[in-house]
Amino acid sequence: MAKKKAVGQRGSWFATVDGIELPCAHRRWAKKNWPHYHDPFKPTENGPSASKILKYVQAIKDEKQVILTNDDEHLDDEGELTGFTRLNYIAIYGVENVSFDPDAGLKFTITKRLVELR
Repeated sequence: MAKKKAVGQRGSWFATVDGIELPCAHRRWAKKNWPHYHDPFKPTENGPSASKILKYVQAIKDEKQVILTNDDEHLDDEGELTGFTRLNYIAIYGVENVSFDPDAGLKFTITKRLVELR
C-alpha cells in the first residue's frame, strides 16, 4: 500500500490528506488500552475553548476517521502533561462509539487501519 501525505498546521487539531481535512488523535491516549482511545481533556487555564473541542469531536463523529499522530509530550515541573508537538503522522484509522463528556473526556474505539501516512 502506497503511503499518502498528510499536511497539518501548527496549533491545528486537523490535517489534510488528498484534500480532505481529518481530525488528528494523539497516539498517547490509545497506546495503553488499544484499541480504546481516551483523552481526558483535563481543563487548564490556557486550555482550548469549548467551541474548539466541540468542533473537533463533531468532526470525529461525522467522519468516523482520525489521523493517529506521534507527538513530543510537554510536561510541567510536576510531570503533568501540558501539551504536544506533532512529530509525524502514522495512519488514518476508522473509529466508532465516539463520546465526549467534559468530565470524562473523549472516548472512541479504533476499528481499522485505513491508510498509511508519511
